[in-house]
Amino acid sequence: MIDYSMLLTFVSAFIYMLLIIGIVLLFRERIAAAIDVFHSRHRLRSERGVSAPSPAGLELLLNTTMKKPLSPTAFGVLTIALFFTVFIASAKTIAPASALITGASFAGLPYLFLRVRLERLRRAGSFEGEKLVSAFLTAYLLTAGNVYETIERTIMTCSHLKITTKMLSELLLSLRKTADPARIRVATDAFSYGIGTNWASMLAYSIRTGAIKGTDMTPAIEDILSQLREARILAEERRRLNGESARMTAFLTPILYFGSVLVTIFVMGLPAGRFLHNQFFTAQGFALFTAGLFLFLFNRMLLEMLVNRKLDF
Repeated sequence: MIDYSMLLTFVSAFIYMLLIIGIVLLFRERIAAAIDVFHSRHRLRSERGVSAPSPAGLELLLNTTMKKPLSPTAFGVLTIALFFTVFIASAKTIAPASALITGASFAGLPYLFLRVRLERLRRAGSFEGEKLVSAFLTAYLLTAGNVYETIERTIMTCSHLKITTKMLSELLLSLRKTADPARIRVATDAFSYGIGTNWASMLAYSIRTGAIKGTDMTPAIEDILSQLREARILAEERRRLNGESARMTAFLTPILYFGSVLVTIFVMGLPAGRFLHNQFFTAQGFALFTAGLFLFLFNRMLLEMLVNRKLDF
């Protein structure tokens, strides 16, 4: 039997979402102007030596984790639309305060998902460091310290290193577009951010110094390679000790949830439609599912950050 009240709730939520997106599109020029004013004030504070949060942080996150990156403004619009959609849909079945928390939790899921993906990419990319730096050092010596040719040779040699080679390719494209030291710094910082390790920061600094000043960075690159080899030995031991606990944390929660669903339906005899109604269309069930999903993703992010540590020194 169709639940017309819930259908009306979802239709209303969809209409509100379209209304919010329409308002943003209608006033997009004013919103863009306000963002430009904010960025201008940020630059003025930076020039005066006043610390302020970087407005490029979200942009770097989107560029690193998405194949076709969204702009920070578009991501913000989608997040706000998701919040109001879930808030309006859940406000019909649970208390307004609980609906507000539920909407905020769901609105935070896209950012949380991107952070989890970022940490996964960083970890995988960090383990490519030794081979990448070794090939970079060889190419650097062969090209007599020409940074641009070094990066090009490294990309050709390390095509099997999917993550770091992609970041190096983007870095090379950015470097060839400008000779401005400030823009070169932005490009190398983006490379360093994508991997998120000390060795990546040191390599980015070496590339920046070589591109701007032409300084011989051979000793610095050799030092990075030496420390990476030592870090690999320690990482292999740490991976052996933490591998089992990481697998249990990653797979145990989904298995337990779906196992409880199967037990409820096939052992206890609760109809599947009734279970779905209790899970998603009642205050207690929906709140429990939302809290479980949010905590699971949050735990995965902590797992990527703490247990599955990157190869670094």
